[in-house]
Amino acid sequence: MASISAFAYANVPNPVIFVHGIGDSSVAWRSTGPVVSRHIKKYYDISDHSYFFSGSGICADRDDKDFSDNVHDLCVYVTFSDHFADPGKLAQELKKVIDDTRGEAWANYRFYFKSRDDVKVNLVCHSMGGLVARKYLADNIKDHHVSKLILIGTPNKGSSALMFDWVPAGLMVGGVSAFMLSGNPAFLSASVVGIGWDAISYSRGVKILSPAANAMKPGSKFLNDLNSKNMPTDVEYTVILCTANDLMHVTANRMLGYADGDGAVPLDSQSLKYAGIPNFSKLDYKEMKLIAPHFEEPTMAKDLVVEALGLKK
Repeated sequence: MASISAFAYANVPNPVIFVHGIGDSSVAWRSTGPVVSRHIKKYYDISDHSYFFSGSGICADRDDKDFSDNVHDLCVYVTFSDHFADPGKLAQELKKVIDDTRGEAWANYRFYFKSRDDVKVNLVCHSMGGLVARKYLADNIKDHHVSKLILIGTPNKGSSALMFDWVPAGLMVGGVSAFMLSGNPAFLSASVVGIGWDAISYSRGVKILSPAANAMKPGSKFLNDLNSKNMPTDVEYTVILCTANDLMHVTANRMLGYADGDGAVPLDSQSLKYAGIPNFSKLDYKEMKLIAPHFEEPTMAKDLVVEALGLKK
């Protein structure tokens, strides 16, 4: 039976908060969220019960136009105010979402709980969202109020692909500079390549030379600081390891020097085993595996998310 934070006679689940990755929004969970919601209702037999009023808007950005409701039943969908901000800054926004979620659950259903401190949440995170959640937990190790943390394709040791984020800008500037010095229009082709590279990256949700991209580089100050800190030992950690088997993403893995990965993040970076967390051996930790490319993981991981949340009878 799944764990609950409530009186023994009140079989009430923890709210689930979905945290998106770099350049994304709550729309990333448009298929996974409803599936989780249906399983919650089925598992807990609460078809007529909801913690939250639909559309109450608990999220960092209360005007997310990509998803009609940020809150639906027992699921909360985060949309950060700046999708390309440093994860350390976004951890403060996540804290507000968690506090708001717990506050609303306590205000409307306090008869289920012994106290406000008894209200906990489960976090389901993709890519950079997992780093935001980890930062929140590390900074609030004694009062985090999180029951489960599920990471999907999170670059816990960084993504080598981001080490080349300076190349497009270099091509653009270099091409224009060479043209101006020589008058040879052939040099402008380098600028065209740089612009195309930048456009493709942005279309895939990565803004090069952004604080978020810089934080996710291997060996970044953010990652070094995060991985040097203890994590709470009263949280259930599940990492969904993602690997891609299609030609395009396998080729991307090889070009980036990954033995295996999802086309953006290598497997050893997704795992928490190798992050260097000081108290890792004391964590309640497990891993699951999924075949999926990086940008399709939030959708393709829905069955594993349901399992990791303990919602399968």
